[in-house]
Amino acid sequence: MIPLDRKDYITLRSNVENREEKETKIIQKLEPFINGKVGMYVPIKGEVNCFDEFKRYKQLYLPIVEDEQTMNFYKFKGKLYRGKFNTYEPSNKIKIEPLDLDVILVPMVGFYKMYRMGYGKGYYDRYLKQTKAIKIGVAFDCQKMDSMTIKKSDVAMDLIITESKTIWKQD
Repeated sequence: MIPLDRKDYITLRSNVENREEKETKIIQKLEPFINGKVGMYVPIKGEVNCFDEFKRYKQLYLPIVEDEQTMNFYKFKGKLYRGKFNTYEPSNKIKIEPLDLDVILVPMVGFYKMYRMGYGKGYYDRYLKQTKAIKIGVAFDCQKMDSMTIKKSDVAMDLIITESKTIWKQD
């Protein structure tokens, strides 16, 4: 059997059946963690959409990729615009320091054990190394991988939430 690659997992994620029902289950599991200053993402390419549910939360921060190496989170105040990578970004520039975030919801292309596959540029891993926030990977069950090469630069999630499971780091 040929292992799936990044593109295959993006396709699987984009074609999830009963998406609304599965996202509702994921959101219900996320709700107890939406406390303090929360880093979140606006979904692209079929990522789990928890943004629509939590966008009214007062202490919400969204990522902006600033250059080839740097991503930071900025306060969301209700307005978004299309950024340079065709992603939605907050319209203001009130930056939060990595150590000031309490929770970060992290999108995934796929996951293996407590590690995520992203888009391959390392933005989240570099940022996550700078924070003590609870790192919550958000994915659908179909994104679970049978194996993955874990690099030294990869950062483990504290928990991963899918529609059917909450996987804790110590599990």
